[in-house]
Amino acid sequence: DDLRPVEKEIRVFEITGPLFFGVSDMLANDIDVKHFTKVLVIRMRSVPAIDVTALRALKDLVARAKAKGVTVVFSHVNEQPRRMMEKADFINEVGRDNFAPNIDAALDRAEKIIGK
Repeated sequence: DDLRPVEKEIRVFEITGPLFFGVSDMLANDIDVKHFTKVLVIRMRSVPAIDVTALRALKDLVARAKAKGVTVVFSHVNEQPRRMMEKADFINEVGRDNFAPNIDAALDRAEKIIGK
């Protein structure tokens, strides 16, 4: 599995396992947006399910990123998390263009955002 080189303005963060109540704090604290970051790609291929608390944490993360001028792009959101996001209108808040089916599509989107 060759890793694709990523521009320094793009940070990739992978979440694995179900995203429930306890994990939300980790989301808030561990995803640190560096000052030069322009796009944050969140890989969710290994997240089978999320709950309302986790969704709120993702909303907070997106709001914090936006405040810093950072676009969040989600990669490979599975069925249950996607349904939760749709119901909460989160996908429209983030922008449908910022949901990619896989990591390559997400990185293509990120490069387009930073103008590469």
